[in-house]
Amino acid sequence: LIAAFAVTALVAAALFAIMFRVGAEERSLLYSDLSAKDAAAVSESLTAAKVDFQLSPDGSSIFVPRSKVAEARMRLAADGLPGQGSIGYEIFDKQDALGATSFVQNVNKLRALEGELARSIDSLDTVNAARVHLVLPEKALFQTNSEPPTASIVVGLERGSLSEKQINAIRSLVAAAVQGLSPDKVTILDERGELLAGASIGADASSAAMDDRTSQYEERLRRRLQEIVEGIVGPGGARVQVSADLDFSQVTKTEENFNPDQVAPRSTRSIEEVAADKANDQGVTQAQNVPDGQTPGAAGGQQSNSNRTDETVNYEISKSTRTEVITPGKVMRLSVAVAVDGVSTPGAKAGEAAKWAARPEAEMKQIAALVTSAAGINEERGDKIEVVNVRFAKAAADAGSKAPSAFAFDKNDIMRGAEILAMTLVAAALLFFVARPLVKGVFEASSAGSAGMPMGLPGQVMGMAGAGNVAALPGGEASGGDERVDIARIQGSVNANAMKQVSQMVSENPEQTVSVIRAWLQERK
Repeated sequence: LIAAFAVTALVAAALFAIMFRVGAEERSLLYSDLSAKDAAAVSESLTAAKVDFQLSPDGSSIFVPRSKVAEARMRLAADGLPGQGSIGYEIFDKQDALGATSFVQNVNKLRALEGELARSIDSLDTVNAARVHLVLPEKALFQTNSEPPTASIVVGLERGSLSEKQINAIRSLVAAAVQGLSPDKVTILDERGELLAGASIGADASSAAMDDRTSQYEERLRRRLQEIVEGIVGPGGARVQVSADLDFSQVTKTEENFNPDQVAPRSTRSIEEVAADKANDQGVTQAQNVPDGQTPGAAGGQQSNSNRTDETVNYEISKSTRTEVITPGKVMRLSVAVAVDGVSTPGAKAGEAAKWAARPEAEMKQIAALVTSAAGINEERGDKIEVVNVRFAKAAADAGSKAPSAFAFDKNDIMRGAEILAMTLVAAALLFFVARPLVKGVFEASSAGSAGMPMGLPGQVMGMAGAGNVAALPGGEASGGDERVDIARIQGSVNANAMKQVSQMVSENPEQTVSVIRAWLQERK
């Protein structure tokens, strides 16, 4: 009997555990890839905040109820958890500078610089984790030529891939933090081992970068045009394709223009000469050498004067110099194709197919004008645009308006349903094959024992009637009385005094009582 009750209690506990497991809230991942130190700190913080959590077997992941994910992350962020996995400049806070050698100091400096760069890269939205390796050449005395420093970066991405702009930003960040490091010497890999940037890529990388830039331009323009057209015809009523021809050559032009019509004096020089000559045909006489002497006939001499003026003006011709740098990515040619669906009218009767009608020509012209303006179509450079009104296939037209199915389950829902179904089957099997026979046997044994017990025997209690074996318990005389207790659904009635006497004998002789019960159970088998 005791074993039966024990098994029943075990089954009840198992059912309770199953129901508790099924009814418990589903858990979601809080953090993964945690170090042992970070996992311990996070567990301690969640315990202090009374947030239920579960640790993975390897101790690197922590799960919490789905409704508590945001709250737990905010609490941990307030506590500065989880900590950064890389080591930064705090490595010098716990180090004895007096006992460290120069080699240890240099290694710690390199580790600190790598850790700080990894933290900066890890702060980007699309980067989940980052590792930085620096190679810094040692400086030596009397060294004329030295190898340039290099860097290698491994990034773990949360989703998708890094764009060319983000890759260049990471390379520039690392190059600016290390003296003498050029962005071309920075190599970047992702967690799948794909080379994102590096000097060894060469022309292939340039070609791939051009293709990516062209695709990004076409996709950006396509989304913008499709958004405009779908705003008129409705969601799913338009298809837009864009083809662009971009010029990635970098050109520098320098022009010098001279304008002869626009002249201005630069410098002016004027020279004026005046000369006077007097003719004298007489010879030299003594009177000419005497002071105040006068030569006879001097008053009648001839005199000549001459003037000369010279002016030089230097003119400067107007000149303009123009330098133009054409950056890569100029649009050389653009082609846009737009397909617009017609107007579908539901059938008048239930089950009748919808009627399709073409859109008015005026509306199509308006759509073409909007697309031409938004795309920046320039016919002089050979751009083309085509806007046509066609009937879309039924499957494609219904794809955007089809209501989600009630039986559309994702992988998590299917696994959850399978888990609940398995637990339900186990619970039903335990109830039907274990609990039901045990409970039925207990009630049958109690009923048979009550029916086979003689009433009012003063000194002993008889065993099961018809079994052939008698088990007796010593005891005193039973006091008389007509008081009886009626127990529902049990055959016969038991005298109240006999029940008190049996209870007293059981408490006084527990070992013999157990022997009697074991004998009853063996007889039932």
